[in-house]
Amino acid sequence: MKEIFAAAALGASILLTSSSAFAVSCTQQAGACKQWALGQGPETASYVQACKVEISACITRCKGGSKVFIGVGRGPGGGRQYPINECK
Repeated sequence: MKEIFAAAALGASILLTSSSAFAVSCTQQAGACKQWALGQGPETASYVQACKVEISACITRCKGGSKVFIGVGRGPGGGRQYPINECK
C-alpha cells in the first residue's frame, strides 16, 4: 500500500513540476508579440506599441477570469487568443 501512495506522490510532483515550466504570463506573451512585431516592416512601431498596451488589458482580463492574451495582428487571423497561466 505504501508503494501505491509513494508512486502517486511521485507522479503528482512530476506533473506539477512539468506543468509549471510551461506557465506563460501576460508579460511573457507580450515579449513574443514584440518579437513578431519587429518583422512587420513599416508597421513595426505601431505593432510594438499595441503589444505593450495589451499587457495591462491582458492582466485585467486575466484577473477577471479570462486568461488570454489577444494578439494584435490586423490581417486574417488577427486577434488570435493565446492562453495565459499567470496574471502578471
